[in-house]
Amino acid sequence: MFLSLWGRDTAIHELMAKLTLSIGEGDLDSLTLMGERPVRLHLNRDRLGKRTTRTYRQTRFGSLLNLWLFDQRCQEPDRANRQCYAIFNERDSQQDKSAMLWARLRDLAAYPLLDHWRPTIVQLLLEHEAIRMLDQTSERLSGVWIDLSLASVQEAIGHRIQSGELTIQ
Repeated sequence: MFLSLWGRDTAIHELMAKLTLSIGEGDLDSLTLMGERPVRLHLNRDRLGKRTTRTYRQTRFGSLLNLWLFDQRCQEPDRANRQCYAIFNERDSQQDKSAMLWARLRDLAAYPLLDHWRPTIVQLLLEHEAIRMLDQTSERLSGVWIDLSLASVQEAIGHRIQSGELTIQ
């Protein structure tokens, strides 16, 4: 979902070029992160967002850049496929996670969702695993994956509306 890389100016630009090239022209479709256990990241280049910042102009190694690679669904929901991430700042005590999650759900849903349906809808989506907590790898960020494209989710919401469990008032 997020990857922050530091490198020399030319190395970062070379990596960005390889992530941009078409298949067969020296492109990259995965990265391997080295550590105690190597982790291979498979990249969906169509949804890959890239941002760079030049933090240190002159160091012993030359100019250093910070490259952020991220799934664009963190920034903007994929409304066609009804999928997105909701990212929360754990250090912001003013942030209402529940309201942010509900806003994302209302934005993605095939049906208009009324505010008094929130507890029922959220529980239903958790049961169908349409809302999944992401592994927290940072003290600062947490998040959820929302996938409303599942046919079972749409059917369950529709059934609850038709049965009268979800009412207009």
